[in-house]
Amino acid sequence: MDSFTHSLTGLVVARAIEDKRLGNWGSIAGLTMGLFPDSDFILGLFNHQFYIQYHRDFTHSLILIPFYSLLFSWLFKKISRRDHFWGFYKICLTALLSHVILDLLTSYGTMIFSPLFEKRFSWDIIFIIDLIFSGIIFLPLMISIFSKRWSRWICRGSIILLTIYVLFCLVQHERAVGLAEDFSKNLNEEILQIAALPQPLSPFRWANYIETRRNIFQGFIDLRRSEVALHKQIETKLSSELSFFERLRVLNSLYQPHLEVKYRSWPKMQDSPWVEKALSTEGTKFYFWFARFPVVRSVNSRDGRHRVEFMDLRFLLPDIRAPFVFYVEFDDSGKLLSEGFVGDERRKKDREI
Repeated sequence: MDSFTHSLTGLVVARAIEDKRLGNWGSIAGLTMGLFPDSDFILGLFNHQFYIQYHRDFTHSLILIPFYSLLFSWLFKKISRRDHFWGFYKICLTALLSHVILDLLTSYGTMIFSPLFEKRFSWDIIFIIDLIFSGIIFLPLMISIFSKRWSRWICRGSIILLTIYVLFCLVQHERAVGLAEDFSKNLNEEILQIAALPQPLSPFRWANYIETRRNIFQGFIDLRRSEVALHKQIETKLSSELSFFERLRVLNSLYQPHLEVKYRSWPKMQDSPWVEKALSTEGTKFYFWFARFPVVRSVNSRDGRHRVEFMDLRFLLPDIRAPFVFYVEFDDSGKLLSEGFVGDERRKKDREI
């Protein structure tokens, strides 16, 4: 979930608890703790890979959260000079837990049992930026600020509405998964996993994935749409050159009614010695630890350089974006020349220019 929504949720939690002994310091504690786990963004200042490896790691650990709560409760007690340690503790603990729960609702993956082990967990229910979700937090919060008498109950009502909305999205998720399972029954391949991932701008939009031994099938669905949307690819522009409204038009045309969804088959690997060699590098092993639906994007050989690119279909929106692309380059002798994320490579070239 985006940091803005996290911070507002922490504030709503504090106002729902409303310990009058803490005064405004309770709200400050909730706001700060709602945001604190995302302080790991600092890791991105080093490099993309370092950030991906540790984002949603130790700052999001359910094992460490009680200790964070103790530390920050002591700090707020000292700074505010209010001798109500346990009043701060219940706000800090609840706000931190709310952050982790909201991140689990998304499909990015959160390492809630760090540092014991680094498995990523995701519930695939809410898109990482959900304007409806954020609105359910923001609007009641604004009302509560101007209606102090009912502030606690307004914020509690907001949390109840959020719970209802999440349950609604869960129902849509199960519908999408069911459609993916129906499609998988027509495949003559062993099914490894099936998933439906939330998509931007609507709780009715989902990206379905069916992984087999050889392929990953991807289809985009709108559970509410009844008519086929015409494809709005803008041929004259690269995806990076599209305006905001052009992106919206392309995005809208991507999702189809459940009876009209066209699944695209992506081969997971290509028959190339360079792909095989790329899979043995430490960088690629790390990428496959992070990626959920990795496939070979391209294999190119030119001027004595052999380049393999991998992408995670989880983040792919055709004709709009393809983030988290990882590349490996070798020379003719098979020596590793470079590897990393394409975004980091571009930034490095820009600095050199």
